[in-house]
Amino acid sequence: MSGKKIFTWVLLLFGEALIIASFIIFRGNIQDNILTLNIIVSSVIYCSFFVDILVPWIKTSDKTQRRVGSFGVRWFITWVYFILAIALMVCANIIWSFSFPYQVIAHCILIFVFLMGILGAIHSSDKVHDVYNQQIKNLSRLIEMKKAMRILRDKMYSMSDLPEDFVKRITSMEENLRFISPADTQEAFNLESSFIETTNSIGFAISNFSMNKEQIEHDLKKLERTYQNRKTIYSN
Repeated sequence: MSGKKIFTWVLLLFGEALIIASFIIFRGNIQDNILTLNIIVSSVIYCSFFVDILVPWIKTSDKTQRRVGSFGVRWFITWVYFILAIALMVCANIIWSFSFPYQVIAHCILIFVFLMGILGAIHSSDKVHDVYNQQIKNLSRLIEMKKAMRILRDKMYSMSDLPEDFVKRITSMEENLRFISPADTQEAFNLESSFIETTNSIGFAISNFSMNKEQIEHDLKKLERTYQNRKTIYSN
């Protein structure tokens, strides 16, 4: 355990001791069971402000950073619970004198609402994670398209007898791939798969360009149509 973590634990325990000591010293005529309840509630509030230090909500190792968006929500919920719980203890013990059962029920309701809020924040972070994974999946298919074009380009440049028009069309196609946006539709997936398959077919055929000239021209026109169709597809 690092020195920083040890110091944090010492500080946490010291603060908790101060809370308990303060309640006992200034308890007045409060019953033992209500005193215990107030100490527990105050401890929950106090520890909730240390949870990000002891158990970080945001993990630097998580590339999705899925909890960043829910960080503000969680702290908002924490502060709302903090204010309501303190207000309840003041009203129930100073302004009015609520019986122990009523105070327990009221605090349990607040704890329930607080935990439901935390659960909602967790669910929202999971949604961010799912969206990130989908984006990575969509992007990976575009990377495969660019990889196939790069392999074709390298093979094309290693050959000196290819028609200039063919070289220009392939070069232009590779450059224009940057204008394609990731999409998560089935149509986009089919076009991307067709593009990769056609590119690989052209790469195989150019080994004997003169013999496969007609097939190459057919595949190249298909590749250009596929690119144009895929370019018009965006995620909602």
